[in-house]
Formats: sequence, C-alpha cells, structure tokens
Amino acid sequence: MKYSMKLAFVFAVCALWAIPSFARIPVRGSSNNGVDSIAFSWDLLAPTAPVVRHGGNVMLETQIVCTNQQVAASVSGNTNNASAGTCLDGNYTFLFQFQTTATTLTATINQLQGFTQNQSLPSYGLAICDNDPNNPDGANNTLQLCTQVSTLNINNFTVSYNKKAGNIVFKFPTIPAFPAGVGKQGQGITLVVLEHQTGQYINVPNIAFQ
Repeated sequence: MKYSMKLAFVFAVCALWAIPSFARIPVRGSSNNGVDSIAFSWDLLAPTAPVVRHGGNVMLETQIVCTNQQVAASVSGNTNNASAGTCLDGNYTFLFQFQTTATTLTATINQLQGFTQNQSLPSYGLAICDNDPNNPDGANNTLQLCTQVSTLNINNFTVSYNKKAGNIVFKFPTIPAFPAGVGKQGQGITLVVLEHQTGQYINVPNIAFQ
C-alpha cells in the first residue's frame, strides 16, 4: 500500500513537471534587426500578402529577416552562388503577423529547426515597433513587420516553450485593437522566432491557431 502511494506520488510529480509553464511574453524590438537604410542587408523576404487562416477569422503575413544583416547577396566578397537567397551565417528571424476577429486565441509555432531558447536576448516572443515614426530622420525600421503597442496592456500575453514537443505556444486571453504601423510595419500581433540553420534550404517554422 505504501509502495503504491509512493509510486502514485512520483507519477503525479512527473506529470506536473511535464506540463509547460507559461510566462509573460518576451518582447524584441524591430531595430535589433536593422534600419531602413541598410534593408538590403537584412530583409531577405518582404512581408507576404495576407492569407486566410483559422476558419477565416485570422489574416496572416510572414516575413524572413537575416538577424545579423547577412543577406548573402549583400555580403562583400561572397562568391558562393549556392548561397543566393539565404542568410550567409545561417541566422534567421521569422516573423508572423496576424489580425483576428477572435476575442481570444492560442498560436503554436512548431517544426522548429536550430532554435535555442533565450529570454534575456529574446529568441522568441512579440516583435514590437521600437522606432519613432514621427522622427523620419532617426534610426527607424519601417520595413519590418512589428506590433505598435504604445500604451496598450499586453501583460496577459503568455508563452511557453516545450523542448520535448518542439513547439512554442502563445496565449492571448484578450486581444486589443492594435494601431496600424507605418510603412510595412503592418497591424496586429507580430510573433518572432530566431533560428540558426545550416544547409542550402530554409526551413520556415509552421504556425497554427486555436
């Protein structure tokens, strides 16, 4: 009897340990990836046209950025034709921006390759517009998808990374009306994932909504 109780306790602890814990969503500023004047070195794939997802109540745009301004064609001295269309150092920033008519939503990013969790220098989270659109002479990034948070409350946005399952789950209990950005910043919630990939093909993570 005592053995059975101990065994049950161990299984219960293991089950709790396996449940991913959710934390406040990290934020990453768009200026981390570069500014408009050097977009040729970081903007690998401009924002796509919106596609309909989740039964019609989500409109999704995607963008691919070279995290360290290493668009292969822009790197001086690079003569490797096979690297065309890639980030030469293998460091990619994937951006997923969506608008939704839903009042609550869960987004899961999976099929990760070369992802390393980092909350200090966020390798995932919410991509925010951290430039000043009213200062056109400043070091601005208006060509990357990002979320204009201004004074909106995003403290209830949470995220959990499940290494075993290989996915990142974002939860949005409520969805504020985000203002539109400037240029190609777009409008809505912008999720970001950083990966280091090798090889001649780019593996774009998948995003699903519930």
